[in-house]
Amino acid sequence: MNIKQLEAFLLVAELRNFTRTAGQLGMSQPAVSFQIKALEEELGVTLLERNEKKVLLTEAGRLLYPEIKQMVRHYRKIRAMVNELQDLKSGHLLLGATGMPAECLLPIFIGGFREQYPGFRISMQVGNSAAVARWLQDREIDLGILGTATGGEDIEYHPWLEDELIFIVPYWHPWAGNSISLEELTREPLIIRETGSGTRQALEAKLAEHNISVEHFPGLLELGSNQSVVQAVRAGLGTAAVSRRAARDALKTGKVARVTIPGLQIRCCLYLAWPRQVSNGPSTAIFRSFLMDRELCRRLLGEED
Repeated sequence: MNIKQLEAFLLVAELRNFTRTAGQLGMSQPAVSFQIKALEEELGVTLLERNEKKVLLTEAGRLLYPEIKQMVRHYRKIRAMVNELQDLKSGHLLLGATGMPAECLLPIFIGGFREQYPGFRISMQVGNSAAVARWLQDREIDLGILGTATGGEDIEYHPWLEDELIFIVPYWHPWAGNSISLEELTREPLIIRETGSGTRQALEAKLAEHNISVEHFPGLLELGSNQSVVQAVRAGLGTAAVSRRAARDALKTGKVARVTIPGLQIRCCLYLAWPRQVSNGPSTAIFRSFLMDRELCRRLLGEED
């Protein structure tokens, strides 16, 4: 059993097509079939059922698929660590981030990092805070950037950057640029992130201090990203509390306007997170140190004193 056999099986199982698998692996179709057959003979089971129309996983194939996927993931991680040990100027880092840092912050930091380490490859998955915490627990990513520090004792959290949630409305709204009461706020439909989002948790916690829940609003629209929330506000679908950083461009161009609600200031924090009691590779350690350099952070973000 070798890595080429395992990779061929995984790709056929995902694509359900030998021809497409061969194209992605840069092999001929007979070569892919040979790899799969050799793997089946070594394991003593049939992994795939083939006919003229489609390829299906057998019961054994379905059972072994997640285990083989984990084996390939470990192999790739080992290869990456070996490459890093050979030359710390190279490596592969797997990041997971929530929407705002993924959209507004990490492109800046990744750009600055690659100026120093041009050989590094960085892959990023984007999801809400609950998803990023789950990826960390499952060891699918090396480092997470998220908006809450609740994800299990096996994850270590480090406060990174402060953020603020601000309320926005369309530029033409009567509230635009004004201060309103909390009672007035609850008369407008609310646009909010999905369950599991750190932004939503911060907003709901602050509203709860005033004995208010999202059900008090006349309408509720749940969306899966910061930018979709901003666009929904632009379209006049309601008001929303979003990251100040995420709304910055729309505010600058006058597409939305800020609303102030006395007593409803929402400060929050972004966290760096990584699996606890797991030996981090050189890539993770180097990038983490880069992000935790406060002076460097302020300079890259244009927030120097």
